[in-house]
Amino acid sequence: MAYIETIKRNNKEYYYLTKNLRLSLNKWKKIRIFLGDKKPSQEELKKHAKEIEDKSKPFLKSSNYAYLSEHDAETLQDLKESYNTWLKHIPQSVKEKLNEDFVIRFTYHSNAIEGNRLTLRQTALILKDKVIPSGVRAQDYNEAINGKECLDYIKNYKGDLNTQFLEKMNGILTKNTGLVYGGRIRFFDVQIQGSTHVPPPYTEVKKHMLNFFKWYSANKNKLHPFELSSLIHAKLTWIHPFEDGNGRTSRAIMNFILMKKGFPMFFIPFEKREEYYQSLDIADKGDYVAYISKMLQLIIDQIRSYGHTKKK
Repeated sequence: MAYIETIKRNNKEYYYLTKNLRLSLNKWKKIRIFLGDKKPSQEELKKHAKEIEDKSKPFLKSSNYAYLSEHDAETLQDLKESYNTWLKHIPQSVKEKLNEDFVIRFTYHSNAIEGNRLTLRQTALILKDKVIPSGVRAQDYNEAINGKECLDYIKNYKGDLNTQFLEKMNGILTKNTGLVYGGRIRFFDVQIQGSTHVPPPYTEVKKHMLNFFKWYSANKNKLHPFELSSLIHAKLTWIHPFEDGNGRTSRAIMNFILMKKGFPMFFIPFEKREEYYQSLDIADKGDYVAYISKMLQLIIDQIRSYGHTKKK
């Protein structure tokens, strides 16, 4: 899908109609048509739409993504590039506010999905204003503090995905919440309240984790980053390797993978938790095409609303 791109030169803005084309799995080419120094009208855009499609034809090829459609991959690439371009042209103070707001929203939504009673406003008071709202449970408060600490940790982590990294993340997310074995691969059976999924017995967890990391090593440079991050989430929640905090850990891991590849981070909205659970049920059945499509639907409007150039 083509979109309007704004490029600044010598303090003047110039407009281009831009389309991202995939040449290989992780290699893209930009096709641009110069539109001038005035924002184009809808009539002008329609006029140039066929021109950019004609220029694109020699580079087009059929999709060879494992699960993403070509259209969805192109949409993600457009959002990635426009988001990163936008970040380069905004003041540091705006970036810091953007990050602060994301941390608050990610922490609130991820915790709320698991039953945390804090409101978005209370989460903001705790994380931004360092205020403890009256009547707040200690566990809810600590989970909010832990969510921010976990995001700070993964942003500064330079290594790759491994058992120690997962255990560290889970340990941070479950710290001071009454958990006995937080940050340790479980050595006992667990159940998931309100779910039909029964996690594998503890005697099989190490085997499943070994297979998980073998799969990750084989696919981390083959799959699209959104495919990779979504499947990591699905596989970890199915294994349920920890006593608690598996969902929060998996959702943080998704953002770690996307961040490493230059994609915007996101949160699963608490209001869409039923759709989210349904998508995981689909993944458990092995229908990864439908699962990844539904995961993208859950977050695509959120990424588009971050403030950067939007699709036309």
